[in-house]
Amino acid sequence: MKAIITGISGVMNRGVEALLVTTIEPLSQREQNLTINILTDTPDYDQIRFHQNNVNFINSKNKNEGWMHSLRGKISKIYKPLAREYELFRDASIVIASGGDLFSSDYGGLFPALRPLELALHAGVPVVFLAQSIGLFKTDEEAELWLSVARRSSLITVREQLSYNYVTQKLGLSEDLVKHTADSAFLLEPPPPPVVKNLLKSYGVREDSPVVAIAPSQLISSYADNQRDKHLNAWCQVVNEILNELKAQIIIIPHVHDNRLTNDDRILATKIHRHFDFDPRIHLVGGDNSASEFKGIIAACDLLIAERMHASIAGLSSSICTVVVGYSIKAEGIMSDLFGTEAVEKGLLISIEQFLDIDIACRTIHTAWSQRHDVSTHLQKVLPQVKNKAAHNFDLILQIMS
Repeated sequence: MKAIITGISGVMNRGVEALLVTTIEPLSQREQNLTINILTDTPDYDQIRFHQNNVNFINSKNKNEGWMHSLRGKISKIYKPLAREYELFRDASIVIASGGDLFSSDYGGLFPALRPLELALHAGVPVVFLAQSIGLFKTDEEAELWLSVARRSSLITVREQLSYNYVTQKLGLSEDLVKHTADSAFLLEPPPPPVVKNLLKSYGVREDSPVVAIAPSQLISSYADNQRDKHLNAWCQVVNEILNELKAQIIIIPHVHDNRLTNDDRILATKIHRHFDFDPRIHLVGGDNSASEFKGIIAACDLLIAERMHASIAGLSSSICTVVVGYSIKAEGIMSDLFGTEAVEKGLLISIEQFLDIDIACRTIHTAWSQRHDVSTHLQKVLPQVKNKAAHNFDLILQIMS
């Protein structure tokens, strides 16, 4: 039996790695004789991370861009023999669209994410959208482009209620097709405690004072009119507040590494570290750490402030009080599922525009700090249900594969 996973940019993005780990493991546990082929932009790097014999990484980059561009906007009419990937799908049992939030208007065109799904449908292979945040689509044309594939899929699971309402009510898909589950990354396991303890020591983190983790995003300022200098300044002010008012150490988590300078969090993380002349109270996690190792580090902290969604999920799934700086439906949806409308009222979710206002940002940090224990208690209560919903994704998929 063979499964194909699409929507993978590469596990240099630790959020993508978290999704893959928590997809591969439950699928392999449920179906012992399963081969998993993963279409990715960085197959060589990704293969280093995964050593399972049943997992293969295949380069998703098309070497013949000319004919691909000629087919943009016409994916429902793709001529099968033209697509070099078509042979990959012919003997597949299922094709799973991962990626978390690729099907929206936030990242540009939908064509790259929809194209392999269209090929799978042409080959008669069941298509599943796995734990997605869908939309919002800015135009009817984009919505209809996604719907042209979604209507023919076998299952759509969405990871938060906002997406479920949008897809079933606004876009009109059947509730029989769409299921409300949770992000599979809630299932990610951290390393054993002794390993985490050694990790923290290796980065110079002391045990005699509280620790706040931050996960700044090199990409997010593009959603605030490219105010990169203002964004850097906001983070520096927040760091200063944490050091001098909360009297806490800081761990900087660059959750996304990337060959593209606009998306590599190590750049912004180092700028913040350099701004404080490499203050020994600030610890930059600069190694090639895995998503699991990042989660272990975050889980040892007293508070997390994150612009990366899967860094946020690492904190939330570890019952750590987490402030999410968001720009799209995914942040609001996931936080609302966990806290209801109180997520905003509690100050645990703010927009990137609000974060750029230093007074709001610092006030938010102090509010979160004061309620961190109550938030942790609340998360401990709701997480078992959330993790069950995340695991249910794979029970639903197995039903289609059987």
